[in-house]
Amino acid sequence: MTQCGHQEHDFIDDDRTLNSHATMRIACLLPSATDICVALGLSDSIVGVTHECDIRSVLESQSQPNYENGSNKVQILTSSGFNDGNKHSQAEIDARVKTESKILNASAESINSLYPICKEAFHAARPTIVLTQDLCSVCAPCPKDVNNMLREVGRGMDDDEEVVVYSLDPHSLMDVADTFVAVAKICGVPHRGQILKDEFVSNLNALRDIVTKERNNDENIKQKKILLFEWLDPPYDGGHWIPDMIEIVGCQVAKAGDKLGSKKSKQFTWDDVYASDPDVVLVACCGFDLERNKKDATLASSKLRPMRAAQNGRVYVCNGDLNFARPGPKLLGGAAAIARCAFDGDRDVVRALEGLNFMKSTSFEWERVPIELLKNGTVCDIEDIADMKDFDAAHKAACDNGKMTYTDPDSGYEVFTELAHKRRGKCCGSGCRHCPFNHKNVKDKASKIKQPAFLYEGEGRGALKKTLHAADNVKILFFSGGKDSYLAIRALYRKYYQNDKSFALILLTTFDSVSRTIAHQEVHINNVIKQATHLNLPLIGVPMHRGSSEPYVERIRRAVNLVSEGLNCMHKISSLCFGDLHLEHIRSWRESEVSKLGFELEYPIWKLPYVDLVLDLEKSGADIVVSASTEIGVQVGDVFDNFLSQRAEKLGMDGFGENG
Repeated sequence: MTQCGHQEHDFIDDDRTLNSHATMRIACLLPSATDICVALGLSDSIVGVTHECDIRSVLESQSQPNYENGSNKVQILTSSGFNDGNKHSQAEIDARVKTESKILNASAESINSLYPICKEAFHAARPTIVLTQDLCSVCAPCPKDVNNMLREVGRGMDDDEEVVVYSLDPHSLMDVADTFVAVAKICGVPHRGQILKDEFVSNLNALRDIVTKERNNDENIKQKKILLFEWLDPPYDGGHWIPDMIEIVGCQVAKAGDKLGSKKSKQFTWDDVYASDPDVVLVACCGFDLERNKKDATLASSKLRPMRAAQNGRVYVCNGDLNFARPGPKLLGGAAAIARCAFDGDRDVVRALEGLNFMKSTSFEWERVPIELLKNGTVCDIEDIADMKDFDAAHKAACDNGKMTYTDPDSGYEVFTELAHKRRGKCCGSGCRHCPFNHKNVKDKASKIKQPAFLYEGEGRGALKKTLHAADNVKILFFSGGKDSYLAIRALYRKYYQNDKSFALILLTTFDSVSRTIAHQEVHINNVIKQATHLNLPLIGVPMHRGSSEPYVERIRRAVNLVSEGLNCMHKISSLCFGDLHLEHIRSWRESEVSKLGFELEYPIWKLPYVDLVLDLEKSGADIVVSASTEIGVQVGDVFDNFLSQRAEKLGMDGFGENG
């Protein structure tokens, strides 16, 4: 839903200190500054804005449109360091911002932000007042950038005409309100600033009072715990003024990770997100409009899906750029959007909110993400890898033509090719789709890797290298995290390890690249990593992409090459092993296709009697629990033992679950 409006102020100007509109020339180097100046009735004095500002609101509110000979006199003072930010994924943007931040922090010299000031436009604007910020040295020009530019164009510093550079640095919602007064004073209209602040605070309090009143009248209206995503990949929650916005509308901030007591936006893990267990989730990513946030929320559906809020249909997208990222008057719309989403379904609260006078003239956008989008994820398996649009062909064509990027056919984003990564020369740590460095620098591999990589290398530093160096008989077991592959491990160790101390076993697990889940087992890759860690066996993760036509065998070849590179020779890999029991069509397929890799295929528990297998499970002492079931009579969570196996057979099922 979109609530659109435009609130203007007809100030009766009793500010006698107002600079002449003919002499005061304001340059706004961040969108919130433009919003504040427009709200203060200073549009006629604005001579420059950023490429991200709402220039239409400036022109529409000018008393006389600022045109001269058909040329707009309001200069666009910045440009984007990205060719087109909307074509890049959130992970790519995050990696670029982090790289730029490191460069800026490490350099003693002035380096432009991702949005540098355009020298020619700045010179043409000839500002006398420059409004900038000091919250982020990467995302917008800072005072140091402005002063350097003033020196370059030969104005300011020693010139007769003074140029005032003022930095906005709000950290809370009330800090934002105070900037209205500060900007107004600098521009000579202090009374206007106080009026704007008082109205802003009054409307926020009206939101708070409505929610408080309705909750007091109906005890069934509970306080909602809200998690607002400022970024999804990797996840960040909203900081600075965002917690205040949540709390002022009668809601509680869902704390993720070690955020307790902190109001700064901070990166955290998806496990932190799940532990915070919010009632309502808002996706309002910084700088993105409603449509982009809707698109990214859909792409992140596998991450959002496990949350209680998602299961209850309480995930919403908002216009992060308009109502949350700009610390100005439009934050009122953000608070209204939070309240409207938080109490969506509480008719009395919604009716009361919509009855507030300012709601009709306040611009804000929100929309519920249909629960179907969050529940329709499917797990990718051998036979359905190419269900979605094929990016592998697009990538291959781009590499063949020497291109650094290609357009993903499913999302429309620009994706770096393997050539681009090789030119960089190292893994950037973001889990890129075509990383040629085995995701060496990725910290959260379970969540991020797109190519085969070791998810566990053994206990202790250098454990994998030591294992491979000492091994002459290496076997790779296709490991699903289930009981069959666990039994295969036990069988292989009984057969080889007692007589061959150079024997080494490496686990290989394929999983869906979106849901990070193993097909049919419904087991998350994190659980398999825990199993490998407990067993102290190296584990290779192989993400299977739904949107790629890359053959399954070629995908496995990439994984096997990781082992052969560590061994410095291929012949030490003696066989590929499988925990198949008796399904002939699966074994036949492996013999036909996987054998093309050139290794012996081994089936250590093939056709062994079920009674022997159950006995071996009992001897192991491991707890075996049903993780997925397609049959009535066996439920997820049931303990698998001899009793359950016999009961399944009596119900007409396979006693080991081979057929479901």
